[in-house]
Amino acid sequence: MNDTDFRWQLLLRYLDGRLSPDEKIQLPDLLRSDPQARVILREVAEQAVMVAELERTEQSRLEELRARPASPKDTSPSADRSVVSRVRFNNWQRPLAAAAVIALLGTIIALMMPSSDPGIVRVAKVAGSNQYFGSNGQTGVGLQVGSFLEAGDMIETRSCDAWLELQLREGSTITIAGHSQLRILETNGNGKRFDLLQGNFWASVAPRPDNKLLRINTPTAEMEVLGTQFDIQTSASATMLRVNEGSVRVARLVDGGVAVVRAGQQVVVSLSRREGLAVTPQPTPVNYWTCELLQISDVKLGKPLPPRDGERARLGAEPLLWPIPGRDPLMLYAVALSVWGNSEQPVLLQFRSILRIRGRTERAQRVRFGFSTQKMRGVFAGKFEVDVESDSLGPVGETWEIDLPIEEFRPLHRHLSPSPDGLELNDIYALTIEEDAGLEINRVELLPTAPLTESQERTEL
Repeated sequence: MNDTDFRWQLLLRYLDGRLSPDEKIQLPDLLRSDPQARVILREVAEQAVMVAELERTEQSRLEELRARPASPKDTSPSADRSVVSRVRFNNWQRPLAAAAVIALLGTIIALMMPSSDPGIVRVAKVAGSNQYFGSNGQTGVGLQVGSFLEAGDMIETRSCDAWLELQLREGSTITIAGHSQLRILETNGNGKRFDLLQGNFWASVAPRPDNKLLRINTPTAEMEVLGTQFDIQTSASATMLRVNEGSVRVARLVDGGVAVVRAGQQVVVSLSRREGLAVTPQPTPVNYWTCELLQISDVKLGKPLPPRDGERARLGAEPLLWPIPGRDPLMLYAVALSVWGNSEQPVLLQFRSILRIRGRTERAQRVRFGFSTQKMRGVFAGKFEVDVESDSLGPVGETWEIDLPIEEFRPLHRHLSPSPDGLELNDIYALTIEEDAGLEINRVELLPTAPLTESQERTEL
């Protein structure tokens, strides 16, 4: 039996009420994952609707004729009775028609509308590489806009330039970006629950009349939210929560300590009891930042290398397979650095800012530099990139230092933010595509002012 025959048999047994217990479990997964099965079900149901409609019309016509008074013409043996001849169906057709109508309505509602399960969310926007791990054991790459995720599903943004927005039915939105992992958990009737295993998380949570909470777990904390806007940065050992609207209740996993973080405040929750659970005002942004790669929390992607030529810290690019739906995957060799783990203050990007990056390549290759951003005390604001040819980096095998004006970075998605001016810097990455150039990064620095070019000087004069 081929796949099409199997689908037909399974769906017909479903419509006729003859599914085995195992097939009852198998059918929802088939309908969810197989578009052809949904087409088959729809076609069968449409045919059954037509049959049921003919049956209903014929029954109505019979009842109407029976209600008429008899006339000699009607009782004449020679009368033409073709107008009242019943269309006869086999016994199985009536329940099939009725079941198909119900199945059609139920299937359309289940497949086209959000489920009533409070753990289900809808994929609203997708960019870059992502991977899906289903609660039913299925895996896949390249989630599509409009997909629904069930409780138990996990999603992962797998490249430096990736991000994904989820929409909850009550109007709340969630965004993850970069190298982030998010699992949708079962609910207990009091609201939705998520497990942020690592990475970046932004949420705008709409107030709900039933006061059901949004709950987020990280490796170090549990948070309860009701009508607020906030962001989370987390690693295996620490979580930073910043609240911009409303309030969030935070419980530290290591000792059960509890704090309430209100609008304009932040808290860092670590695995160390000695650091306490101190809620503080969000600090004033700075327009200068430097990263010496000396803290583990700085590194999102990359392999530490031993010191060389006076460099205290070196970070080498790691291979990263970038799946592309419908195409062969690309191999990237990337380094990614977090800003929040190395700065106690938000880092502000300005139009005249420059990124100064020191590194090395062992082979001549174009290098792509990029960074992700968010609005100051706000939501995710997009990613920006620029390509630098190998001859602009300096001699191969020698340490180079390059200044990259922020204004030269192109937005990957203009509908988010067309310019990085006035945004907060979240992370920085560098990569080569397909070819391993032996890329390494030694130091990153954000400077507040780029030097004026001659044309800019003439313009200002």
